[in-house]
Amino acid sequence: MNNISWEEFTNEVADYVGTDASEITRETDIYEDLCLDSLGIFGLGTQLTEFFGLTVPLSTVAVVTKIGDMFDILNEQGVRTDA
Repeated sequence: MNNISWEEFTNEVADYVGTDASEITRETDIYEDLCLDSLGIFGLGTQLTEFFGLTVPLSTVAVVTKIGDMFDILNEQGVRTDA
């Protein structure tokens, strides 16, 4: 398990979508609340994996709809790129 902090994670998400990090919760819907489409989710995933130095199978992230699920995937299934 990676030790990604929720605060760092939400700050990166907020920076990508142009909102305040305090508005992002585990239940924030990636499509409806953050107004991202599939390309936007890919971009967000790329930014997050680069920031945290992780790789994650794209097929795993492609099915998430809640930001909390994306956080869990990075924390639990992300593989360090420097390993």
